[in-house]
Amino acid sequence: MSERPPLGIVGGGIAGLAAAIAAAQRGREVVVWESGVIGRDKVCGEFLSPEAEEDLDALGCGDLTSALKPAPLRTVALFGAGGARLDLTLPDRPALGLTRAALETFLARRAQDAGATVLERTPVRALAPKPPRTLEIQTQAGARAVRGLVLSMGKRSPLDAPLALPRARADRPTFVALKAYCAPTPLEADVELYLVPGGYIGVNPVEDGRIGICALLDGNTRPDWQTLEAHATHHPALAQRLAALGPPTQKPRGLARFGFGPQAIARTCPTTGVPLLFAGDAARLVPSFTGDGMAIALRSGRLAALATFSPDPIHAYTRAFSRAFTARFLVAGALHGLLLRPPIFELLAPLVGHAPRVVDMLYRATRG
Repeated sequence: MSERPPLGIVGGGIAGLAAAIAAAQRGREVVVWESGVIGRDKVCGEFLSPEAEEDLDALGCGDLTSALKPAPLRTVALFGAGGARLDLTLPDRPALGLTRAALETFLARRAQDAGATVLERTPVRALAPKPPRTLEIQTQAGARAVRGLVLSMGKRSPLDAPLALPRARADRPTFVALKAYCAPTPLEADVELYLVPGGYIGVNPVEDGRIGICALLDGNTRPDWQTLEAHATHHPALAQRLAALGPPTQKPRGLARFGFGPQAIARTCPTTGVPLLFAGDAARLVPSFTGDGMAIALRSGRLAALATFSPDPIHAYTRAFSRAFTARFLVAGALHGLLLRPPIFELLAPLVGHAPRVVDMLYRATRG
């Protein structure tokens, strides 16, 4: 062990692994604690925005496309239950359809190659101040002191309440989500988005040709295939799509009790002065329709790691995070509210369809 305590990272998802790579590349000792197994399927739209290329290059992962062969995504079609449809073509470069399992396995290998220690099946039980200048990460396997901590524990975590994150409150509006895969099937657009009351259902191919289905639904419903079929009874286009796809090739995964809105960006441990930097969904979950969650995770993880080399990590990261994401969260939040109300889409889709510059402007406003 080096004399200086390592940088600790709680959560081995995209944000945590990006932070691990960025810090390890600059010579910092890094330890990542991941509660599960890296490379497992997760509930995610699995749409990697084009701006992620900049962060992948900076992390030395510019060969991702040639290594993993993700599905290129250039066209998008939105479908309303009343027959309204809006088609658009992504400007500039295509997005990528890529599973979380493939991306996180790739990033974990790069983190380890850079010198980071990645501990799987090691959930963090508690964070304990260890004066004068460290914080102790406590797990079933033991404890480790760190000087600097990146918290990238996803949409929810047992640490939410101890950290007093807003999402720990039971009174917050919640959603449920569903992820399933179907056999390769031709689509009308590279990405199809079906709007239903209180949510939407996205469909797109991933790297192995399978079709991924990811649904965001009202928190009072069950995240299962039967719920999608129930929505299809009132949505002819969705019914046609589900019939063409056929049954899922494996059991769908569900996620309950999560919401959107700011959580935390950066804090200082009052006892030890250790900086706590939040990245990815632990900082703020972007509305799912944007398909920008994976790109935000990459960028925020990398920015958090870079901030730890600053004399004032809290100020450096807060400034960098705000500059990178404030505008896109505002625009995405406003559009999200509209998409959750299908009648508004039915009214606006014909008008917006004749204003491609507006669509292009809104798309760019939700990117980095």
